[in-house]
Amino acid sequence: MADQNPTAGPRVVPIDLPPAQTEILRDELLGWLAGIEEDLETDRPTPPSAVAREADAFRRLLAALEHCAIELPDEEARRALSRAAEGYDAASNYAHICAVHDAHRALLSLLG
Repeated sequence: MADQNPTAGPRVVPIDLPPAQTEILRDELLGWLAGIEEDLETDRPTPPSAVAREADAFRRLLAALEHCAIELPDEEARRALSRAAEGYDAASNYAHICAVHDAHRALLSLLG
């Protein structure tokens, strides 16, 4: 099969998310950016250049949501969002919540 992008350059992909998800993502990204600004004001072990790159990635994601399109690939944005999502999951105890939800649903299905 022929390569659809033989130059392997960036391509623009539409973002088609429900408005509720877009708003959640916008709020989360703005919150993460606020956290980064706090990190830059304090003496943290993370190199400031890494923090600045993460902030740039979140800004690109915000712009992509605003324009309903994203330029891919963007590995820096993928890594930044992945780290943020993993942190959110850990902070909210997501694995435990899912296990409890699944147990409730399993018992409910037995009860009819």
